[in-house]
Amino acid sequence: MSWRDRPYAQQDYNSPPPQRSGGFAGGMPRPGLAVKYLLIINIVVFFLQVLPDVEGHLFDWGTVVPALWWQPWRYITCQFLHGGLFHLFFNMIGLYFLGMLLESGWGARRFLVFYLVCGVVAGVAHVLMAFAMDKGIEVPLLGASGGVYGVVIACAILFPHIRLIVFLFPMPIRTAAALFLGIAVFFTLQDFFNPAATGGGIAHVAHLGGAVAAAVWIWVLPKLRMRLRSSHRPAGQGQWEKKLKQRREQQEKIDSILDKIRSEGIGSLSKGEKRTLQEATEQQRRDEL
Repeated sequence: MSWRDRPYAQQDYNSPPPQRSGGFAGGMPRPGLAVKYLLIINIVVFFLQVLPDVEGHLFDWGTVVPALWWQPWRYITCQFLHGGLFHLFFNMIGLYFLGMLLESGWGARRFLVFYLVCGVVAGVAHVLMAFAMDKGIEVPLLGASGGVYGVVIACAILFPHIRLIVFLFPMPIRTAAALFLGIAVFFTLQDFFNPAATGGGIAHVAHLGGAVAAAVWIWVLPKLRMRLRSSHRPAGQGQWEKKLKQRREQQEKIDSILDKIRSEGIGSLSKGEKRTLQEATEQQRRDEL
């Protein structure tokens, strides 16, 4: 099986991705179902956060807190909470423009699972970092950045022709992804080796967690699936498939020779074609015995 037979290579990702018909607000492209509802939920939850009687409950029960690592719903709910308008804005911009590309190639369900898994891994990375450093076990994690980092890395792998505007400068998406990862790695190492460092209040290790989850999803999981399929293949199936393939190729040759006889006569056959026809006839006789 070649690399183009793998699930992530069924679409030609080196060509521009398919564009959805129709328009959106201000003439913007219309997002798919998954991206649309993710945007709506994030925005609605953000407006709920500004309500004094609601904000505290959302943060108390919705963020990932390392000390409460055993509460599983937090790894999902934290992805819909944000620390401010700019935090929400930049995450939703990335989700909107890049998420649409993945959803158009994967479909809504697969993209949604991918996005949420990247966010969950980001939360797990935050928890592991807190316990590894033995500090910050009460520091909450919130935001869609883990899932969005996963989306950026996936697009950098699958759509290398894309260009992004970062800090007002246009650059290839792989350059932007390398820049983002470099910043996340730098501050993660700084936090780890310098106990006094705070990372500016940004959970850089969560960003790395989302990025690693995306890389594993695209590069590692397809190989594991192929190995599992080959390990469950019955003994001798590979030889049988090879024999069937040879039979099909031989039959195609015979059909081509017979077509030539019908159109040009038997005298038009070359010595090799006559030999192939004779061998096929003898093989058929042996099979009938």
